[in-house]
Amino acid sequence: MKKTYCIFLILVLSVLNNYIFSEIFSAYYDITVNIVESEKFRNNNISEKAITNAAEIASNEKCTLSDILTPLYVFNNCSISNFSETYKDIKNMKKQFVFSHPYEYKECSKALAAIYNDIKFFPVLKSNSSDYWVSYDNSYGADRNYNGKYKHEGIDIMAENNVSGYYPVISVTDGVVENMGWLEKGGYRVGIRSNSSGYFYYAHLSSYAGIKKGDKIKAGTLLGYMGDTGYGKVEGTSGNFAVHLHFGIYIATKNYSELSVNPYTVLKYLETKTLAADY
Repeated sequence: MKKTYCIFLILVLSVLNNYIFSEIFSAYYDITVNIVESEKFRNNNISEKAITNAAEIASNEKCTLSDILTPLYVFNNCSISNFSETYKDIKNMKKQFVFSHPYEYKECSKALAAIYNDIKFFPVLKSNSSDYWVSYDNSYGADRNYNGKYKHEGIDIMAENNVSGYYPVISVTDGVVENMGWLEKGGYRVGIRSNSSGYFYYAHLSSYAGIKKGDKIKAGTLLGYMGDTGYGKVEGTSGNFAVHLHFGIYIATKNYSELSVNPYTVLKYLETKTLAADY
């Protein structure tokens, strides 16, 4: 009888221990339902230093940037300033998330792949013969006003030389020209769908280069020239603001076909990958 009681007690304690461990484990590797649509996730708070570090590991380990960034981003509550984890640590982290929240982890990975896996070059070419360059700050989410107030869904890259048609704009990624033409708010714009399904948006162009809708292009392909078109129902409206490129990145989620994310640190990272040309 005593032996039976001891066995029963051991079994109860074992079940209780497994339950407690499971609860702690789940809390430690938790992912909020549909986190990819949250403002916190979309703020894309990953420093250029962290992206550079992740890119180096990805290159050495023959994997993608999102393979490195996703476990770290989720584990650190959607913020990475830098990290010291090894590739082995990151793989183990991923394994725990996939075990505890497979669907949500997959959605996070897909979103970060769309943002990061295809980026190669800064979207504006630098001049070989001029000191004029561009500037930008983190204006994502700032208030804008045209036909009513709205939130800014990208980053404005401002021209030091405020001349429409001066700066060449190139594609940040390989992909397909999905959209071209006039938009009342964005003026002449180009939308590129990257190989990992990110949508890269270039607006307020003065003119287009030799591309057309449906073209498959490579990163670095000339799309057009920076301008000041937009804020007008009449095609060709210009001069309502300073010359600049509005650069946006959009992802597909459960409830949205195109949901904006903050491109600021993507641009900061790509500054070290700026191409130059004679103009």
